[in-house]
Amino acid sequence: MKKLLSLLMSVCLSAVPLTVADTYADSGEVGSMVIFGDSIASGYGLDPDKEYTYGQICGDYLGCDVFNYAQSGQDSAGLVEQIKSLDDVQKQTLADTDIVIISTGGNDIIGLTSLRLLNFAGNNGFLNEGYTKDDIPEDPGVSDMMKMLNFKGKGSLQEYVENGGYVALNNVVSELSAISKDLRLTTGSNKYGQNKGIIHNEIMENIKTSVTDIREINPDVRIIVQTVYQPLQFSQEFVNSEYGAGSNYATMLTTLRTTYHEIMDTFRKELGQLDGIEIADVFYEFTALDSTTPKLNKTPGYAWYFTNIQCPMKATQEGGKTKDIHPNQKGHLAISSVILDTIGIKNTSLDTLYASVFRSIEDNKKYPLIAYRDYLKNIDIIPGDITGDTHIDSVDASNVLAEYSRISTGKSRTFDNRLWTMADINHDGDVDSIDSSNMLAYYSWLSRGNSGNLYEYMYLLETGFTATIPLE
Repeated sequence: MKKLLSLLMSVCLSAVPLTVADTYADSGEVGSMVIFGDSIASGYGLDPDKEYTYGQICGDYLGCDVFNYAQSGQDSAGLVEQIKSLDDVQKQTLADTDIVIISTGGNDIIGLTSLRLLNFAGNNGFLNEGYTKDDIPEDPGVSDMMKMLNFKGKGSLQEYVENGGYVALNNVVSELSAISKDLRLTTGSNKYGQNKGIIHNEIMENIKTSVTDIREINPDVRIIVQTVYQPLQFSQEFVNSEYGAGSNYATMLTTLRTTYHEIMDTFRKELGQLDGIEIADVFYEFTALDSTTPKLNKTPGYAWYFTNIQCPMKATQEGGKTKDIHPNQKGHLAISSVILDTIGIKNTSLDTLYASVFRSIEDNKKYPLIAYRDYLKNIDIIPGDITGDTHIDSVDASNVLAEYSRISTGKSRTFDNRLWTMADINHDGDVDSIDSSNMLAYYSWLSRGNSGNLYEYMYLLETGFTATIPLE
């Protein structure tokens, strides 16, 4: 490290003048945006006084009006009914808008899952105290399941799986398999009879109807439909502390995770077959693993970072908190990254909600790699590229060290917010010798014939982005 810093100091005097490209690269203009959908789009679970939905983030970024007609609890059939029932003002708003964003399908999937699991719990005795099978709604949602199903403790699902051994675990796996088949498959049968193919036969048909009805009102509008993310992803550390490593319950969670990965992947593939829409693929954004990443069981994904699914059961019981599969503020930012990239109109200013929300995230060092790359696309920043030549080398490192030297001697900083963001590659809020030395070490690493970008390299250094995927 001393040699590295000495080298940095030696090149410091050779720092070149800094040039920054124009921060705006508009390819069009959006006057307004209309959002239809469910609780994901409506911002369920956010603090309205200090947190922002992805609709608000996108609207601020694009400088356009946003009309959010999303309704918590709405399924795809409800979306069809809502569009058919728009009043005259809403119809005119839709007729005049440039972009429609749709978030739907998740409640259809959750509805079937909740009904089947609650009935299964009722039959096997792990509903919460005070509830019986007669209390299960005909069309339950995730809130009903979280309220009624006893996940941990005496008389819980965990106790059932652990004490029942292989038989109990096999019963749960069989139930999950039947749910998956009913959602994904249009042929064959499961334990309840013929597969319904709900994704293909119901959700996609309702989306097609909704798209047709929207185009009758506004033939030229861009319609962007979101894929559905898979929220049941837990960090291994959480599973170990909450349920015990190697337990039957941990095995059940792996089955649950992989089952719903397949279900949501079926949704995105079916959506890709529809005409007349664009797709904002948030599926891999929340998984934070790309489509080629192997060995799903060993790489469970990072939806736990973008939701509050990892709220410990103790906190749930003592503090009134709940496990929540809805996007938190980080999740809404991640969705906005995909939507804005899909729209393709760039506003690379750092004065937008889009940029300020990222800066406000306390643990943004852990922002997963793939999602972070997508975030950067919309502000057109390459961390470490101080000179703007798309390469990171000793000149960039020396400029960072020179800035650090000025600040250390009490002088005012010369980096504007954009350069500061590019220089603070480990996101600790400072521009210092650690940033510059890591940049120079990366440059040296490339010079030895290695390949890979700065993000992967920072992972290898075990600094900065700790929730990334390793290089293969």
